[in-house]
Formats: sequence, C-alpha cells, structure tokens
Amino acid sequence: MKPVRIIMIAALLAAAATSAADPGKTSPSRSEKAELTALVEAWIDAEVVDDREALEQILDEAFVSTFASGKTLDRTAYIDFIISQDIPPFTVTNDFMALHGDTAVVIDVSESGKTKFTWIAKRVHGQWKVLAQTFTSVQTP
Repeated sequence: MKPVRIIMIAALLAAAATSAADPGKTSPSRSEKAELTALVEAWIDAEVVDDREALEQILDEAFVSTFASGKTLDRTAYIDFIISQDIPPFTVTNDFMALHGDTAVVIDVSESGKTKFTWIAKRVHGQWKVLAQTFTSVQTP
C-alpha cells in the first residue's frame, strides 16, 4: 500500500472516531431529570385540561410538532389543535434522556407502548422550554 493511502486511511479513521464521540453529550443529573420529568408532566396536564397559558409557557415560540402522519404544526396551530381535542389523562415512561449543553433530548413512551414522543428542550434563563416534538408509531414485530 502506498504511503499516501495509509495516511488518508489513518486520517479517515481518526475523523470517524472523533465524530462518533460527542464530548458535549452528558447524562442529566438527578435534579435535571426531575426538572425534565416535571416539565413533561406539566405539559401533559396542560393538554388534558386545555390550559392555553400553561402550554404557551412550556412551548418555545419557535416550537414545532410533527405527528406520525407526517403533518407538522407550529406552536400556535399545535396549541389550537390540542385545545380542540378531548384528551383523557395519560402518563408516559421515560425511555431516553441526554443533555447537550443547555439542550435536552428526551424520548418518552405512551402507557400502551404504541407511541413514542421524542422532544427537544432548551434551558433559557434557568427555565426549560420545549422546542420540538415528534410522534412515532411503534410497530410490533
């Protein structure tokens, strides 16, 4: 093998190893987990009782939601849609949580296990705001 190829292969392997590791990713502390869990619980409660003000506090102005159908709504359309629905109380179980600086990536699963909710929040002046969420239908094997 020619020396140039060896150097190129070594450089590619080094780049791949560097990009695979995310030095900014950390596991949330207990208090951060508690904050994010409280946030999703408040969010669910606001949806169930049609609390527009609470939803406006929880969801960032740039919030977007993408449903399993592929339809995406901005914050205003999402809140209007949620308020128009009769949503029974429900709970979710946390499946994954990671921090990237002041940004959290969270995956929750519905009680039935048929839906996953992936959402991203950012910490602004000490308060978490939800930037985006995506609903995913879970297929049984």
